[in-house]
Amino acid sequence: MNLVSVIVPVYNVEPYLNKCVQSIVRQDHPQLEILLVDDGSTDRSGLMCDEWAARDSRIQVIHKKNGGQSEARNVGLGIAKGDLIAFVDSDDELEPDNIRTLSELLSRYEEADIAQGNHYTHRNGKTKLEYAASPEGFMTRADAFRAVLYHDRVDVGPCNKLFRRKVFETLRFPEGRIYEDTALFGKLLSESSGFVYCGRPLYHYFVREGSTVHGGFDEKRLGYISAVQELNQAAMQTDSRLEEACTRRITHAYLSVLRYMEHCEAGDRALRDDLRMKALQNSAAVIGNASAPKRDKLALRLLKLGYLPFYASWRLYGKLRP
Repeated sequence: MNLVSVIVPVYNVEPYLNKCVQSIVRQDHPQLEILLVDDGSTDRSGLMCDEWAARDSRIQVIHKKNGGQSEARNVGLGIAKGDLIAFVDSDDELEPDNIRTLSELLSRYEEADIAQGNHYTHRNGKTKLEYAASPEGFMTRADAFRAVLYHDRVDVGPCNKLFRRKVFETLRFPEGRIYEDTALFGKLLSESSGFVYCGRPLYHYFVREGSTVHGGFDEKRLGYISAVQELNQAAMQTDSRLEEACTRRITHAYLSVLRYMEHCEAGDRALRDDLRMKALQNSAAVIGNASAPKRDKLALRLLKLGYLPFYASWRLYGKLRP
């Protein structure tokens, strides 16, 4: 059994931390190193980390000044000893066999360097299985890029994945920006030989009010577009035949940022109009793409009619989505 280093950035998650850490310590994989990186918490989270370390010798706590999630993950990477690396957000939870299942996948598929499971998303009291049930399977790097560009089974988040240590030899999480997962994932995938997927849900992702990427609009939102551009660049360097998929993904990025701009300030309205124009310039290619999600196609058709139907549909979607 390979040693797995589990890196958990911790910042002001007092109500959720115990359940998260409990789900890690109860893993049925016997070789664990659990790194709780307290990123300058101002609630009891740091003390709770110390209490857990006193109870379980596999847990090591690092206390640091607040620098953000990416910096905390990088601190963990700097001291991790495991052959395999896992990341868990401190308000999420693991199924008991998460790490063992993903570790066994990497053992069976030696040509893969990243393993991912399916997951549940919990939002507004509703639970959704994120991807349709499917058997496990190996993907080439190009296949994995294609899947992530279409939001099909592969996602950019580091959680609910297991990485061979070598993919992080020259890479670290970008610090001081949001959507860092999207910016980094293409580079990680480029460093890998292949990807393996488990269709069974192994992770519980909780969408919390006030999350960094679930608020209103400010200019930082534009970081999502630049992050997707980095992802697309890595995809095209892997296989130029992914151009159609890249067009779909950047169009989705424009639509996603526009979603937050319904009540934007007057000074941002020219920017909103520019993003609308860029999205509509790609509309024919996306609507004619059989692999593009129906949601994208509908959003583009409504956006063409104007902002009123576009934003009305987003509000309805927000109420009905599981």
